[in-house]
Formats: sequence, C-alpha cells, structure tokens
Amino acid sequence: MSTYCWQGKMESATEWTCVAKTRAELYDRVEKAMRAVHAYAEPEIVALPIIAGSQSYLAWIAAETTAG
Repeated sequence: MSTYCWQGKMESATEWTCVAKTRAELYDRVEKAMRAVHAYAEPEIVALPIIAGSQSYLAWIAAETTAG
C-alpha cells in the first residue's frame, strides 16, 4: 500500500513495482510503452544508473536489448 499526496489530497492505493532492464538509449521507448498501459496520470517512471555490475550480467543486458 502506498500513501502519497496527489492534487492536494492524501491518497492511498495498492501499487506495483515494475523493473525494466534495458540500455539508456532505449529509455524513451520504455517510458512511452509504460505510459500507454498505465492508469495513473503521472506514473513513477525513473531511470537509475548502473554504477557497477558483473561483466557477464551487463553483457547479457546488452545482448538482449540489441536488435539482431
């Protein structure tokens, strides 16, 4: 359950967290897809930098998000 202020009122709602693993240059496409299916007027869509990670995992992300 999340509690937040929206349009001057305190609101509570059940929310889900969705994690999309991709490359920074694909962010705009991911945001557009999420907004197309999300019910909120202002969904939380944020990008976080990867500051470290196993090389094999980062290679997997790169391979899976590259058209082939």
